Amino acid sequence: MSIFPKKPLLTLSLVASLAALAPGQTKFVKKSPVKIGYSVFDLQQPYWQAYTKGVQDACKAAGYQFILSDQKSNQQAEVSGSIDLINQGISALINSPIEPAALPAVIDKAHQSNIPVVIGDVGVAGKYDAFIVSNNEDGGKLAAQYMIEHLKDKSGTKEVLVIELHPGAAVGGPRTKGFVDEIKKHSDYKIVASLNGNDTVQGGYQATQNTLSANPNLSGIYATNDPEAEGAVQALKAAGKNGVKDVFLVGFNGDPPALELIKNGEMAATIRQDPYGQGQKCVEIATKFMNNETVEYSDAATKSVFFPVKVIDKENVDQFLQK
Repeated sequence: MSIFPKKPLLTLSLVASLAALAPGQTKFVKKSPVKIGYSVFDLQQPYWQAYTKGVQDACKAAGYQFILSDQKSNQQAEVSGSIDLINQGISALINSPIEPAALPAVIDKAHQSNIPVVIGDVGVAGKYDAFIVSNNEDGGKLAAQYMIEHLKDKSGTKEVLVIELHPGAAVGGPRTKGFVDEIKKHSDYKIVASLNGNDTVQGGYQATQNTLSANPNLSGIYATNDPEAEGAVQALKAAGKNGVKDVFLVGFNGDPPALELIKNGEMAATIRQDPYGQGQKCVEIATKFMNNETVEYSDAATKSVFFPVKVIDKENVDQFLQK
């Protein structure tokens, strides 16, 4: 998911510092009983509810104790909650940070207590041990390909709105890049606006409303998260338009409200992440660290483990609504 200061996901200096940290340099200690602490972004959001359930179920299956701290979208709670988890004698810390820049101090404290730190989505900073994240750039590419396939019979130039996550969102850049790079391969498409939707329903509504005023013949909208897509649906309705037949709308996340909109024919598709599966993967990776075993990364330079994404539309939405 998920969002932060506008800078690359990893700076060159950070990559250099990671390379300098030899694998296995920190010796981790698996305490008894085994406790895993999870500091979650915000439990008010469906995405993070599913992520938490994945972590919790994986802990239960492994016989671990599970301790939760809810950041409630607050940076201070991110730091204080994580430190509190460390002080409770956990064997591993999983953190989905509201503010990645606040991670280094927490990570250092965890490592001083021989505790590995797994970052679950959002963004990273500091000498974390692994970063579990959706393949966001690939998701953006899939969204573009899906839109292009379904608008191939529409004549003329297809005008498209991109609704971005708020500036600095670590996952936002790749989601936008994947889409834009793919769209640019097609001369009959024109991105007429790329606006900050601030990750919210209201932000998606305003971005869509403003763009429709200047571009009444808009053909497509790509929203980089589903709350923004929900707002786009509302704005389209207010303009007497539909998010499939009139303006082809694709979101990103696979949130339950978006799935309902797809089922009802009010938006075309979303790129589904798997927060539950990611949560389980975090525990799997944390277990390897606790056992001082080798972890295989998708990208060793950034210690990232990429999770696949897929398109959900009206053809397959029912199977995901059942989940």
